[in-house]
Amino acid sequence: MTEAYVYVDFGAVRIQQYLTRTPGLRGHRAASNSLARATADASIEGLLGGLAEVNPEAGKADGVVSVRFPAAGTADRSEREQRVRQVQDGVFAHLRKALPGAEFASVWGEGESYLAVHAQVLQPKLRTGRVRHDLPPVAEFPLAVPCRMCHTDPAAGSEPVPEGRLALCLDCSMRNVSRRETVTDPRSPEGQLLEDIGLKPAPEDFASLAALGTAATGRNHLATVAVDGNAFGAFFTALADEGSREVELSKAKGTVSEALSAATRTALADAALDLSLAMEVERLCLVPHVVGGDDVLVSLPAEQAWRFTLTFLQEFEHRVSEATADTLDTLNRLRTGRGLDELEAPTASAGVVFAHASHPLNLLVESAGQRLSEAKRAYGGRRASVQWLDITADGPEAPAHPPLELSVLRTGDGRETATAAALSQLVTVPASHLARLTEALHGSGPLTAAALAHRVGHLDAVRPFLPPLDQLDRPGQEPVCGVGLGAALNLARWWPCA
Repeated sequence: MTEAYVYVDFGAVRIQQYLTRTPGLRGHRAASNSLARATADASIEGLLGGLAEVNPEAGKADGVVSVRFPAAGTADRSEREQRVRQVQDGVFAHLRKALPGAEFASVWGEGESYLAVHAQVLQPKLRTGRVRHDLPPVAEFPLAVPCRMCHTDPAAGSEPVPEGRLALCLDCSMRNVSRRETVTDPRSPEGQLLEDIGLKPAPEDFASLAALGTAATGRNHLATVAVDGNAFGAFFTALADEGSREVELSKAKGTVSEALSAATRTALADAALDLSLAMEVERLCLVPHVVGGDDVLVSLPAEQAWRFTLTFLQEFEHRVSEATADTLDTLNRLRTGRGLDELEAPTASAGVVFAHASHPLNLLVESAGQRLSEAKRAYGGRRASVQWLDITADGPEAPAHPPLELSVLRTGDGRETATAAALSQLVTVPASHLARLTEALHGSGPLTAAALAHRVGHLDAVRPFLPPLDQLDRPGQEPVCGVGLGAALNLARWWPCA
């Protein structure tokens, strides 16, 4: 008979907003590294004593902790609840010490399989708010000097920083101390990536990161890329449902979760190494803020963003498809036998935001999250897709162009699609002419834009993004390559030259 366990999960709440509460890259890196160190298995094991153990059935993700203890070790529910609270007290105290300004939540449940408990107990509790929260302490003295770094919490003291000496809150003090530690710590997202690819660390600040770009781009723009998996919830829910009927599937959650984390990190390493700029300067040309499970958040020079995003989504889809193939075959055999639709291998979608290097990262993260949601919503969270926004050119509002499927821009085997080839031709048009085309399109429509392109000798570059020329004056006509001229001109601002 399978042994029942009590599972206790912990997670940082609104982690991306927390990481970006300070304006400088050093502070973001320090908080990200501290989060990774604090939630590492080795750190958690040392404080649990005999109360619990790190849950071997759960996957690995920065900012997430999962522990368990045998249900048989407690006489009744009240004793289990008391033990859960002891475990929560210990882990919360550890996390609070490491990350003074973060918010944490914990949820627990019991059963014979973490997969089933997570799907049937923990997730419903999270959705309905039946969790235990651990919040940062409130200011005891409301007239205290505010922190001069984050301007969020009251200052706890004055410390030397690269810019001089500032009054800092407890959380910014942690970031200030941690920034002095090397970014090559293998427990941090950046340290793990450096270990995987063997390049020198990325620059120390956003301006220097943007300066890695080419002179033609001004060397002053960055892209923020947010990635999240598609349909993993449906996949794991189906795995939990069928796992009760198939022993093979009941044991698959831990294996698949680890494979998912590995797919994320491998895809990140592949995409980082695929950047031409990285090979040219022989250093990491992006900064990973969040890497865990199927979530990724990075900053990198704007001109490298499209190549990175497309490579990551393609590699992630390929790795996840390989990792889940056998499990998916078994799942679909059982589902088909019960008259249910077959599942496809999960994928990922991305939100990309371009902006000046001085633009606040917290606003960029929020905008990238919105673009990511638009991409997922456009395809029902079932297809690898991407949505983007250029804040410098278009402002902070949502774009008018629809999100695109990955397959429109990159084939499954990595080859350039017809649309991507057409974009590569479009970016050879001088920037001043592209700007005039944009004005003509927005002012008078595609017919005027086509006439202008013909007059200046660039009609061939524009033609794929227009309807057939004899239908230009008819509203609602589809462009030849499936991407409209407005979206193409928007893409072309940062599309890499062939």
